[in-house]
Amino acid sequence: MLLRVSVALLCIGAVTAFDFGIGNLLAKRKANYVCYQHPLDIAFILDASSSIWAQNFTKAIAFVNSFISPYEIGPNKVRVAVETYADVVYTQDVITFNAFLTSESLQGRISKLKWHHGSRTETGLGIAYMRENIMPEARSGLPKICIVITDGKSQDSAKTALEAKKARQDGIEMFAIGVSRAVNESELQSIAGDPDRVIIVETYSELEAIKDKLSGKTCKKIPTTTTTTPAPTPAAEECGTDNPTDIYYVFDPAYLGMERVNWVTQFITHTLSAQEFAHMRVGVISGSCPLDAGFNLNKYSTFVDVRERLESYDSPRLTKLIGSLSSAYSSQKGGRGDARKVAVIFIGGKIDQVAVIKNAQAAKEAGVDVYFADAGNADPGFLDALNEIGFSLARAGAGSRRQALAFVEELCREY
Repeated sequence: MLLRVSVALLCIGAVTAFDFGIGNLLAKRKANYVCYQHPLDIAFILDASSSIWAQNFTKAIAFVNSFISPYEIGPNKVRVAVETYADVVYTQDVITFNAFLTSESLQGRISKLKWHHGSRTETGLGIAYMRENIMPEARSGLPKICIVITDGKSQDSAKTALEAKKARQDGIEMFAIGVSRAVNESELQSIAGDPDRVIIVETYSELEAIKDKLSGKTCKKIPTTTTTTPAPTPAAEECGTDNPTDIYYVFDPAYLGMERVNWVTQFITHTLSAQEFAHMRVGVISGSCPLDAGFNLNKYSTFVDVRERLESYDSPRLTKLIGSLSSAYSSQKGGRGDARKVAVIFIGGKIDQVAVIKNAQAAKEAGVDVYFADAGNADPGFLDALNEIGFSLARAGAGSRRQALAFVEELCREY
């Protein structure tokens, strides 16, 4: 499915939006997912034509640096190559897989890439160069990913499609990011070969917002070996199989707002990709639409009653949602009697701190292990206080991916 980054906040559903239904589906998945900190080779192809403008090219390279910052860069870990092009490939600026094998040196070199304001957009030429000169250095048996970032239509769409097809036939998974209000969607799809690997934003300023979405899409599925019963790693087996866990994600969409809800969904997606989660059950406790919805013409007889109802819209419901955790793990809602109870509570912006602490403490006393994720603008002092009750994931960094990985690591560390 083509991803166009224009998000609308929809009604989330009942207080328990989907209890443990997703967990039941996850338990059936046999795939071994490998993401983020595992070895792979990623190549970026950046449009440096004159239509980009210098400030937008600067935003593009800043996006690349931001995207790769959580990865562990190294000769046996993640390696990154970067190529810029316009009417020609700027070979003098090409960064090969083996050129910079530490995060600091790699990001420093990327920051120095030049905008050459070329007169044409020869995307096919750029893809061909990547396939013929950069990817031959990729390591055998590991994922090979190429991400093309361009603002428009190439000079030769047929050549672009042909070269992208050759790259995919060589085992390179192609992704296309289009940055323009008038981008050629069909050409982007011809590059990626799959609408699900196409992302479109209107301006370069919006690139940062798609970072986590792109991270989830580039997470690679590694085929299992030919042995009869591939065994999980000891850590995954211990965490996921021998110690089942029931996990609720708790957030209030009205309190967080559209952008932070997107952050939350990315956090959840990252955790679901972890091998350790194959035997977990997960559910969501979110805002209740019937309570937040409007009312009929005959609902209230006085304006005083109407004003009181309107005032309820201004009050975040997160504290009430946290308060519901004590009864959320019942067998009627899919809870398992022998499973550990875990909740991830998403904090963002101003909130009744005393009420949150009180209800989180009550959940802890009811046997729930509580984790707190910072979805943005949470008070650091408040997060420190919450850390006394449970575990604050904010120390891992601001990104949803970093905090999700920290959650999985800490969750399994405690077994």
